[in-house]
Amino acid sequence: KEVQQHALIHQESKTHQCLHCDHKSSNSSDLKRHIISVHTKDYPHKCDMCDKGFHRPSELKKHVAAHKGKKMHQCRHCDFKIADPFVLSRHILSVHTKDLPFRCKRCRKGFRQRNELKKHMKTHSGRKVYQCEYCEYSTTDASGFKRRVISIHTKDYPHRCEYCRKGFRRPSE
Repeated sequence: KEVQQHALIHQESKTHQCLHCDHKSSNSSDLKRHIISVHTKDYPHKCDMCDKGFHRPSELKKHVAAHKGKKMHQCRHCDFKIADPFVLSRHILSVHTKDLPFRCKRCRKGFRQRNELKKHMKTHSGRKVYQCEYCEYSTTDASGFKRRVISIHTKDYPHRCEYCRKGFRRPSE
């Protein structure tokens, strides 16, 4: 309901039609932003610290702010940098290490870390494991996982005003 009320703010006629979907915008820059964020895999705004890419400068700015005040940890094997030393350890193990000391007793698949083996074991029980790309968190609860990633890391709420892209947690907002 609040999304609908908020939409009343944007009364301009929508004359710019997206060629890929039914989306219409009131001006060409909004249409361009829509096309980049929804229809392309191009991430033109790159973080200088960790090389992660973003569709919009505002997303990059938010991401860079997360680096501020944090000591950056440099991989000794490549150019990868990250604020979280545990993520660096995981990077080194997954990218630069060939040793697989942890073996699944059921299928003999090898893993570099014990927690990777634990997650793998759940695949034998038929439950999918969701691993956060921003931290060490993992779970088998899909909806709880999505809520956590959005609220803590991305702020990419599922309901957006089609005019200004402001995000809302629920359609009722």
